[in-house]
Formats: sequence, structure tokens, C-alpha cells
Amino acid sequence: MRTRAAHLLISLAAVALVAGTPSAATAQASGAVDVGALFREVLANPTDVQANLRYARAVEARGEGRKALMAYERILSVEPGHVAARTGLARLTGGAPAARTEFLVGLGFQYESNPRLLDTEFSRSADVAALATLRIEDERLVDDRRWRSRLNIQGRLYSAFADGTVGYAGADTGPVLSLGDLGEMRVLAGGEHARLKSSPLFSAIYGGAEVAFRDLGPLRGLDALVSYADFSERFPGRDGFLFRVRPQLSWTGLATTGDRLTVEPELSYNAAVGEDHRYRYWSVGAVAFYAAPLLDDVPLFAQIYGGPEAGIEYRSYAGRAPGEDDDRRDWRFVPGVRLVGTQFLDQDVSAVLRYTLDRNRSNETAKEYTNHTVSLMFYRRF
Repeated sequence: MRTRAAHLLISLAAVALVAGTPSAATAQASGAVDVGALFREVLANPTDVQANLRYARAVEARGEGRKALMAYERILSVEPGHVAARTGLARLTGGAPAARTEFLVGLGFQYESNPRLLDTEFSRSADVAALATLRIEDERLVDDRRWRSRLNIQGRLYSAFADGTVGYAGADTGPVLSLGDLGEMRVLAGGEHARLKSSPLFSAIYGGAEVAFRDLGPLRGLDALVSYADFSERFPGRDGFLFRVRPQLSWTGLATTGDRLTVEPELSYNAAVGEDHRYRYWSVGAVAFYAAPLLDDVPLFAQIYGGPEAGIEYRSYAGRAPGEDDDRRDWRFVPGVRLVGTQFLDQDVSAVLRYTLDRNRSNETAKEYTNHTVSLMFYRRF
């Protein structure tokens, strides 16, 4: 929650690894179901209910019940009342909602031109870092109620910039409540801890709600969270509450079959105390990613898709640094491009190649920076 890198990696993994399906009609016409084509069709549009339903029925017929369960669950995350998906789940689980535990492992590396975020475009501090992520999601019945729990662990180890080495772990749990035709809501509570160069950075507790909507046009979800962080004594003045609201919007079929535009606006307020409220701020911004199928059946991959992405944020602080005349105000713009390759070497592995240009402009000159980042990650779901 406090580390934007953790959020980006989680959202990236979710887009890259949701199972998929393309043109089933041709295969069915020939009398054989091409499960690989169905899988790629879902990859092209993971929220397509009919594509997921075709894939679920195909793998269920082949005796691959776990894959079918995951596809039925994806359908119900979009349309909680979908009769065929609920029937499929009941058929595979004997009438009880499926208990599931999914593991997502990611490994890779990244190059940064300015990892120290100094106020120069190309400093001599360029470095390479190893990246690792582990995410576990578990869902099961607890006292006749669906209960979903998540664990997220992230790590970044630099080659030379030892002070920038970061470790992060967060976990939360809570019930999933039906909102009828509106969708469903997960109420959650959790905690997180981060370390910087093996020393504590912060610890935090948080709670809130995640809503998945049904039939509300492009509005697919809404997160509302509040957290309280206790920072290390090395970082005074940063302790306090953080409030955040973030809707999720999505459009498909804008320019070509299987494309998707996701936009996540965000409004947050950090009520940090101490240091004359120097680190207290409110911010507004958004991240967006447009993805479209680019190549099918290429060497090493079943499909490659991707497109441009961008992030923008305005942050207004309630205090100023010593010697400054005005309260600090930052403008941050992060354009980039992302490519995703699926089924690497015919395995359930996705590769994500990403470039971003992170530019921060501020009325406090020392807070300005430019950082070019290139990363390559490989994700595997178990």
C-alpha cells in the first residue's frame, strides 16, 4: 500500500496471468475443441464471460477440474449471479463453493538510470536490481461464508545502490459479501511491514472494502482503504493515517477485437504528523493501460499483447522544507509501454517487458527527478 512498486507488480501479475480463450468457433466447426485457442481468447479479454464459459466447459470435459473452477470463479467475479457458472461450481464441488489456494511467483530484473531519484536527468548512479514477488490468495468457506485472504511479498536488491534495497510483506483477510445484482464486496483488515537495507522502514495496519460491480458499464470496481503507518525513527514526521479511494474503469473493443483499456483514478490524503506537518499531503491522479493482441503463435510464446501505459499525479503538501517559501507541490508524469508474452516455452509462464519514464516536477527544486526504468519479469501461477 505504501509502496507503489508493490501495487504495480500486483496489478501487472493479475492482467498477465488470468487464463484465456480466442476463436472457438473454427475449432468447434471442425469437431475438435482447440483449448489453446480458447485460452488465448480469455487472455485477450479476461472479463469476457462467454469466453471464460467456453474455456471452462472445454477443460472440464477434459477432466481438468481445477482450471474449470478458476474460469467459473472469474465469471462470477464479473457476474455474481451467472447461473451456468454457479451450476458449474456446484457440479465440481458437490454443491459447496470451491475452496482454492493460488500461488503467483515472479522473478526478474530492472535497470534504472536514476534509482536515487536525484535532481539530474542522467546521473552516474544508474544501477541494476533483481526483483522477486510472491503472492498467495486463498478463498474458502468459514462459518458458511466466503472468506478471502491474501499474502503479498516483494523484494528489490540493487547491485550497487545498497541503500535502496527494499523488502515488503503485507497480508489481509476478510469475508466476501453478496450485494445482489449490484455485485459483491470484500471487507478486509490487514497489516504490512517494509524494510530498507535490512533495517525497518515502516509497519502499518489497514482496513477497508473492495467492491466488484456488475452491469454498471465501465465501472468495474471500487476500493476504499484507511491505514495507519508507524515509520522508523530514521524517517521522522511520516507517521499517520492514510485514506485512499480508487475506482476501476474498463472498456473493451475500442479499436480492435480483444483490446482493453483500464483506468484507475485515485484520491488520497496522508495525515502525517510531526515535523510541522511537512509530510502531510493530499493527492489526485490516475494510472491507465491500453492492451491489444499483437502477435499469435510466435517463437517462445503463444501470444504477445500490450500497449502504452501512463500515470499522472498531483500532490499538495501541507508543509514546507526549511528555507523554502511555499508549501511543496509536486507534479508527476510516468508514461511507458508494456508487452506481455503468454505461455512461455509452452508453460503457464508469462513474461512482461516494461519501460517507464518517471518525471517529477516540484516547486522544491531538490525534489525534482527523472528516472528511466526498463524491467523484465517472468510470472508463474500454481
